[in-house]
Amino acid sequence: MLDWKNTGRWTVLVVDDEPDNLEVVATVLSFFGMTVKTATDGIQGLEQLTHLTPTLILLDLAMPHMDGWRMYEEIRKIPRLQQVPVVALTAHAMIGDEERILAAGFDAYLSKPVNLPTLVQDIEQAIAKKVNRANTQDTPASVENTPQAPASQQIEDVDKPIGDFSMKEIPQ
Repeated sequence: MLDWKNTGRWTVLVVDDEPDNLEVVATVLSFFGMTVKTATDGIQGLEQLTHLTPTLILLDLAMPHMDGWRMYEEIRKIPRLQQVPVVALTAHAMIGDEERILAAGFDAYLSKPVNLPTLVQDIEQAIAKKVNRANTQDTPASVENTPQAPASQQIEDVDKPIGDFSMKEIPQ
């Protein structure tokens, strides 16, 4: 069983096609003692998952080659990854986007630009929600039987960098 409260034991897979986003998020998570693996598209992300069972996956939705929607669908087909929280890290920030992303099955939604001071707290909350859902398993039948469009059809792909961020802003 993973220790969800000890970030030093976490392994996080961050999948994003923007190199600056990967560097910033990886640096912040590493600062908190997490082991961070990265990939620049869904294909590379799935390759990482052939030999990795992370504590959490941060997944950009709009990427070349294989987008985050399709990667999410593939992740959920792998039994050993069923309980791994997957958090959408995305520029989708219009009214209703969060609801569509969560309805597609993602465990949480973080919009870009991410709030770096609260990134770890936001991730902890996503993991706590996933653990609580796994422990209760009390989903009403009406929710279980609600038809869902494939994640890749939920919303249009939009992407933008996390934003201007200086590596000097991270505490040493």
